[in-house]
Amino acid sequence: CKGTCYAGIADILLRKTRRIMIKNIIFDLGNVIINYNQKKIINNFTEKEEEIKYIYDEIFHAPEWTLMDLGDITNDEAIEIINKRNEFKYEKLTQEFLHEWYKKQPINRDIVEIAKILKNNGYNLFVLSNMANQTYEYFKNDEFFSLCTGIVISAHEHVKKPDEKVYRLLLDRYNLNAEECLFIDDDDSGKNYETANKIGIKGRRIMPNQAEDVKKLLLEFNVKI
Repeated sequence: CKGTCYAGIADILLRKTRRIMIKNIIFDLGNVIINYNQKKIINNFTEKEEEIKYIYDEIFHAPEWTLMDLGDITNDEAIEIINKRNEFKYEKLTQEFLHEWYKKQPINRDIVEIAKILKNNGYNLFVLSNMANQTYEYFKNDEFFSLCTGIVISAHEHVKKPDEKVYRLLLDRYNLNAEECLFIDDDDSGKNYETANKIGIKGRRIMPNQAEDVKKLLLEFNVKI
């Protein structure tokens, strides 16, 4: 039994060692770095219930939103398609919303400060996010992105989370070991981090825009902050 017992203990110690060997922190953007609160965003454009429902149903939850995230259509193409489908009933609102909505998202500066500490402590920072080209172009010069070693945006790659391909693309492009990566994402469907976990990337869902939960997750995986 001695040999078997020692082997079991060694395996446990090895797994514990692996848990503390996080070298790379992968950030989602929406509701992690950028406050993507749909209700608050919409309130900048209308308080009418009918128009609020229209924005939710025909913009945020429409197929064109996914196509923009995939980089398959432009912002202006989405406006044209959505307006035609709705017989131009909310033409002005659609144009104004899709040209301006992303500017109504504040940066979560408290989480950016955590990212700065991580960078100073020797961790490599990465972005893996579903985001349209126009939105990324608006945010890309923020100081947060200068902290990052690598950035993978769905619209640039024409593939989005939770597709396993985009996770493997990040790992392959930057020569990362999945077990040395911690993924921070707010996805309430569970699919994004489930895919990450499936291929060996550590992490769990965090509460949207909550710096304290980000810290808690980092401490769970023995990341120095």
